[in-house]
Amino acid sequence: MRSKVIVEPVADPGATIGAHIRQLRRARRWTLKVLSEASGIPLSTLSKVETGLVSLNFGKLLKVCAALDIDVMQLVAPNEAAAAASTATGQVVTGRRSVTRLGQARRVETGHTVYEHHATDFLRRRISPAVLELKAGDAPDLIHHQGEEFLFVLEGSVEVLSEFYEPTVLVAGESVYIDSSMGHNVRAVGRKPARVLNVMTSPTDHTLGVTRTHQAKRRGE
Repeated sequence: MRSKVIVEPVADPGATIGAHIRQLRRARRWTLKVLSEASGIPLSTLSKVETGLVSLNFGKLLKVCAALDIDVMQLVAPNEAAAAASTATGQVVTGRRSVTRLGQARRVETGHTVYEHHATDFLRRRISPAVLELKAGDAPDLIHHQGEEFLFVLEGSVEVLSEFYEPTVLVAGESVYIDSSMGHNVRAVGRKPARVLNVMTSPTDHTLGVTRTHQAKRRGE
């Protein structure tokens, strides 16, 4: 079992996700080869990510988080995550809340999807809420990850792809709830983008505040 490592956030507020990955890797005294073997991502790709030459889609980002045994918010919003970790007592906390104002969601963009993460100041979360903007013209592969997932169409039309069902078209106001271990993905239908509320269960044990090591994937390009 890997020991937990507490790392101070990168001082530069404009530091890339790649810089945070490098910082966490070095804090564990891992080489790029070790991280590559643990995450299943090629060493050459990780090297380019750490230097800011390329970015990871969200599925591969979750694989890096699983390898490093961290919550994804420690990469997407490291300052908030560090603050939450510094106040953790190991006890169950009730009465917490998180308000995300208009324009304050943490944005992460990949080739065909823009993710707007909400409640980023909750490190030990039972669910991970985000609004996805799905660009037109994508043909994503089916992916798998632990837990369950809820999708609610806010704007446009989407096609839900799954391992055991025929493709299902949903329009604004409609939703689907799925077992995320089943192969699945979602894409915009037609020539216009779509916006979807996505809520998935978090791969974190919140009672103990321990992140489960898992081979999670998330939709990517």
